[in-house]
Amino acid sequence: MEEPIEKYLFEKFKAKLHNGPRVRFYSRFAELESLLDKIRESESPAKRSIKEELYCLNNVLEECQMLARKQSLSLPTVLSPSKFQISRTLDKIKQELHQVDQFIASSQETFCMLPLKLEASRGSSTWVDPSRVHGLDNEVVNLEKMLLRPGKPSASFQAIAITGMSGIGKTTLAQLVYNKQEVKAQFLPRIWVSLSPQPNEAENPRKAIAKKLLARLGVETDIISSIDSHGLCGLLYALHLQLLGKRYLIVLDGVLDATPWHDSDAWDGLPKGYGGSVVITSRSEEVASTMVGEDSVLRLQPLIDPESCWCIFKDEVE
Repeated sequence: MEEPIEKYLFEKFKAKLHNGPRVRFYSRFAELESLLDKIRESESPAKRSIKEELYCLNNVLEECQMLARKQSLSLPTVLSPSKFQISRTLDKIKQELHQVDQFIASSQETFCMLPLKLEASRGSSTWVDPSRVHGLDNEVVNLEKMLLRPGKPSASFQAIAITGMSGIGKTTLAQLVYNKQEVKAQFLPRIWVSLSPQPNEAENPRKAIAKKLLARLGVETDIISSIDSHGLCGLLYALHLQLLGKRYLIVLDGVLDATPWHDSDAWDGLPKGYGGSVVITSRSEEVASTMVGEDSVLRLQPLIDPESCWCIFKDEVE
């Protein structure tokens, strides 16, 4: 059965493709639409989730439409994704969807499950297993409410911090909410950047983070190096263009005490007014309060619930 999020993403893709501005590679997007239709119509038990491909496809189409708008207004497009980069991304999506389609076709007799799964792009090395997480249920609900709070204007910008001692579960909490379907449905793109180990001490930490964000957004390494020659302002301007018009979610995991965010506005370069959000994790309450404000800090406390502690102990010894 098709997941609701897949249906939502597919309908969003079709609406943007057929109702938005005519874009370069339109025929290739239409080809992928037909392939998606074929996969979605299949009732095979071997059919796996294609939501990650749909996330990526929506993102690429949005980039193409933004590029088309810039060209129609004679705006500079030097920092926009190159035609080669877009073509390569579309080739990758097509290849992965063909693998799904071919596996469905070959499984009509064997009915085995597809082992392939495309994971969301991230900067951390591993995701936590939700089944082995105990005692964070309330914190997950609270953080999700802060991100998706109904009373907050959808076009606003917000920054949230998770603080607590080392090993208390800051990264785990951020990952659990980052991967929730409700969050995935609201934010595109989602970008995870791990700030540990510490960036090159000789480099401005904000420059290092801006370059990581651009890399996660698919900007080529040589282009980032070229932009870097213009300093922090150039990197922030490029980042702004990449995220303009998008409801993004950025997680900065492991912001260090020594990071000099307090010297200026921490969120220069991030577009405001489109519903974007940033979540940081930090051991330092001072850093967290400086970056997001006292009212947006979520403080984790040591776990004291006996049942949760016992579950953690059993998971470790089994």
